[in-house]
Amino acid sequence: MDIYDLADLYADQLIHSSDFMRLLELKELIKKELSNKIIAFKTAEAKYLEAKSYGNYHPDLKEYQRKFTVAKTNLYSEAYVKEYIQLERKIQSSLNADFNDLKKSISNKFKLNQF
Repeated sequence: MDIYDLADLYADQLIHSSDFMRLLELKELIKKELSNKIIAFKTAEAKYLEAKSYGNYHPDLKEYQRKFTVAKTNLYSEAYVKEYIQLERKIQSSLNADFNDLKKSISNKFKLNQF
C-alpha cells in the first residue's frame, strides 16, 4: 500500500465517521431552519464592518456593533450551532493530533502545532 492509498483510506474513514456525518447533517439543518438568523447575522456583520472601515468616528458604529452582537448571540446560542461548533472542534483536534503524530514519525525537528 503506497502513501496515496493511505491518504485515501484516512480521508474515507474521516468522511464516513459518525461525527463527520452528523456535522454535515447539522450544516443542512442550520441552513434550513436558521436561515433568518443567518441572514440577520450576516446583514448586521456587513453593516458593522462597513461602519468600522470608516474608523471609530462613524456616527452609527456603536449601534451597528450592538446589533451585530445581538444577532451573533442569537445565532450562536442555537442548539444546532452549538453542537456543530463542538463537533467541528472535536474533528479539528483529531486532525491536529494525527498531523502531529505524522510529523513526529518523520522527524523530531518539526514543531508540533496546529494547521
